[in-house]
Amino acid sequence: MKEEFEDYYNDSICKFESMLKTNSFMFFDSDEFEEIIVYYIETGNMSLAKKAIAMATEQYPNSTALALLNIEVLIFDNELKEAEKIIFEISSIDPINTDILIQKAKILSKKRNHFEAIDLLIKIDSNSDLYFEALSIIGKEYLFLDDFINAKKYFIKYLNHNKFDYGVLNNVLYCFECIGDTSRTINYLNSFLEKNPYCEIAWHQLGKQYAKDELYEEALTAFDFAIISDDCFIGAYIEMGKTLEKLNRINEAIEKYEIASEIEGPNPFALYRIACCHDKIGNTDLAFSYYNQTVIEDPVHDEAWMSISQHLYINNKCQEAKTNIIKALEIDSEKINYWELYAKINCDLKQYEEVETAFKEILSLGKLDINIFTTLTKILLEIPLNNSLSNNLLKSINLFPKSAESEINYLLSAIYYKNSDNIKALEFLKKAYFYNPSKYSFYKNTFKLIPNLQVFKNTLVN
Repeated sequence: MKEEFEDYYNDSICKFESMLKTNSFMFFDSDEFEEIIVYYIETGNMSLAKKAIAMATEQYPNSTALALLNIEVLIFDNELKEAEKIIFEISSIDPINTDILIQKAKILSKKRNHFEAIDLLIKIDSNSDLYFEALSIIGKEYLFLDDFINAKKYFIKYLNHNKFDYGVLNNVLYCFECIGDTSRTINYLNSFLEKNPYCEIAWHQLGKQYAKDELYEEALTAFDFAIISDDCFIGAYIEMGKTLEKLNRINEAIEKYEIASEIEGPNPFALYRIACCHDKIGNTDLAFSYYNQTVIEDPVHDEAWMSISQHLYINNKCQEAKTNIIKALEIDSEKINYWELYAKINCDLKQYEEVETAFKEILSLGKLDINIFTTLTKILLEIPLNNSLSNNLLKSINLFPKSAESEINYLLSAIYYKNSDNIKALEFLKKAYFYNPSKYSFYKNTFKLIPNLQVFKNTLVN
């Protein structure tokens, strides 16, 4: 019976599209037109939906069902006045039509009158066929109002009737997340799974919640059940891999990522994680191979281009490394670590104008920390004297919070030594040593211009 209906449904679509192509006339009853219009609305083909509506309403001008579909398309196109006009006409004929209440609420929502929309939807009787749809819409209206507690309440009511609507389940979880109550999210999912033990989406989400709370073993168990419920669920394998990485079970993580990449063909995220895993356990050649596979599958995977560049840079293939880091920067030019690598590569290539470009970009991006300043200072010491860069770096460092002052003073000392201002350099070095003597050896090894500790101590005596 189901197959017969699907054949009839497909025949109607084919017949309609054939009629449009041949510019001929074919007969459709009003039910067929409804099916055709719903199909085009659900597949997002509004152009053909409008053509079907125009023909249908011409042939069946008194059909309420077709008029309602016309209203839905008009609301989608934001033609609210025309939609309201048709609603008024239908209301005068059929004032208690629940579909009309739903469409009126949608118009109110479009006008951002969310409370009025809710008041209208609440009037829909619990015995109505559209009662549960109304609950879902009320939940969305509360989301527009950022009232996550009420939104959650209505979505849960809806799910009690339609447990397989995973979009609404995700809305419930979003509400829990916005409320900021992980423990209640976990309790709700466990309760939901007691009634729906084979819901892979719920198991997957439960695993993610456990992982968020660093309950990694519980997360793995949840992902296992998601896979038992659907052994082709790529998301569960990937999340399991990520969790295993956190537990430092790298080989097991690789295995899960490999399965994820085999199910529906190469998966760029999984390939990239496999590469990262191989990097972690020292399989650099395999890692490099998987990074390259990642960019073949996803040419705009900036992190993979960055990793390829790093591998080439470590192996002294600076020109190739530069080509690849440029590709990463073309995709995302706001990642400081990309510019850091670009600066290092150009420093080794003695392309100092490019180093200066990288410096300016990094300093303009902000969000700088002590590690970034240390890297920039190190690069500055390796290139020919550049007063402009020195001054820009000094300005940025001086704006850094005083909480890191002890380490900042080591950097300032190194920069002033580079500028041959030994008096200022020694002044900052004394401050640095006074506040944090344990870091002296680290910064001496990082910045060769800083004197040996014993030489420095002699200056203190003198």
